[in-house]
Amino acid sequence: MKRIMTGYAIVPVVLLAALLLVAGTDICARELTWEQALRIAVDKSSRGEIIEGDLEVAEQNYFAEKINFFVPEISINGNAPVYNVSESFRFFGGLNEKQLIRTTDRDFKANIQLNQSLFTGGNLSVVGNLWNRRSEYPLSGIDVTEVSNQGVFDFTFQQPLLKPSEPKNNLRNRQDELEIARFTRVQELAKLKKEVTDAYLGVLQSEIQLQIAEDKAESARLKVDIDSVKFLDGVISEEDWLLSRSSRLDAQLALYDSQNSNQEKEHELALLLDFDITEEITPSVPEVTEHIEETRKTAFINNWEESIPIKKAWHEYRKAKRLADYTASSHGLTGTFEASYSLGRGDVEVEGITEDNDTDSWQLAVNFRLPLWDGGSTGASIKAARITAQKSEIEYQRARKSARAEIVALINQLDISDRKLRVLQQQVDIARDKLDIAQFRLDDGQISTIEFLEGKVFYLEAQNNYLEELRNYLDGRIEIESKYIS
Repeated sequence: MKRIMTGYAIVPVVLLAALLLVAGTDICARELTWEQALRIAVDKSSRGEIIEGDLEVAEQNYFAEKINFFVPEISINGNAPVYNVSESFRFFGGLNEKQLIRTTDRDFKANIQLNQSLFTGGNLSVVGNLWNRRSEYPLSGIDVTEVSNQGVFDFTFQQPLLKPSEPKNNLRNRQDELEIARFTRVQELAKLKKEVTDAYLGVLQSEIQLQIAEDKAESARLKVDIDSVKFLDGVISEEDWLLSRSSRLDAQLALYDSQNSNQEKEHELALLLDFDITEEITPSVPEVTEHIEETRKTAFINNWEESIPIKKAWHEYRKAKRLADYTASSHGLTGTFEASYSLGRGDVEVEGITEDNDTDSWQLAVNFRLPLWDGGSTGASIKAARITAQKSEIEYQRARKSARAEIVALINQLDISDRKLRVLQQQVDIARDKLDIAQFRLDDGQISTIEFLEGKVFYLEAQNNYLEELRNYLDGRIEIESKYIS
């Protein structure tokens, strides 16, 4: 995948490393960038392989359908010698009355067959037959042996009449299916990238939220300790002391929820990347160096008619319309033109006398078929196909009407998100400066640990807000780039 974002520094590296360490990240954890996660998901995960496999299936189906018109199907067929003995009471060989007759035959047959599909919907076949037969039977009171050797070449041509070419229809369907598969691949990969992005940022956010929960739990613990002393000194009432203890329990429960959420987010990312769910992953904050150039925004908007939703809807409509036309035209009066020619050469040997057995034959035939009544099933199938085609046309027109507006809206959202990121970055910087001041005042004894933890939570919440908007921005970039196929 082309790298599209390499940018704003969000969190000082040292401070982020410290936060992740406090959150319980294993020093032996696998370091993983956002770009690496996307590449693994697309190129190495089972989900990515399935997406590529769907496209390959469509390519092979189209290739198989197309090659039928250029390469004939050739096969060799035959059988081992067949030994047949027949004994029955019957007339045979000019006898005046029935007798018990026994005949013996040994046959061997083989042929090579060539079939060629034609783009017109017809079929041309050439079959070369070779066979040998040895027969023994009684004739005029003696046993006669007859040996026949024959070679026959059959040429057959068939062409449907008054109906569209089925092979041509199938080939065009396969072509549309291939184009649809290509567009679907881009959309499915974009969907996978967005899921990985959401899971990746989700891990980062869950780590920050876990740290916030830990700091709040620590602050609540310190407040309980202080209130306990105050209660013993009679400074606060028992009710206030109990409320303080209840707040600590609430903070502890929130910490447990955050720990569980953090594990779930890590497992979600691991499953998307086909990692072992027990493997520790250390993500880093994605960087964004530059926004989409103005020239590229203009190209996105001006080329809206070439966007994937429109082109995919067009191929689906064309396929549905072709099916409706084919279904309608395949009923009613139809016919088939057939032409065949058979050339046979061979000989027959009977009791030492050999005679030629040469044969020639040809045939021309035109067959017609006109259905009269089928209970309305034909009309229903045609109507269903027409309705499907109309539905696809509506979807296509809808895609045309909404495509440009969706692209413009996406670009506007990205512009706003980019500006929001810059503002949120400033808020992170301010919160960091405030935390540095709080750290100095804590070390100097000017503020309590509880006040310092409040400043730390404020800083972490600013980071979390930034990551949430960064998630929206990255998803938007993936979405806009999935509108076009390179």
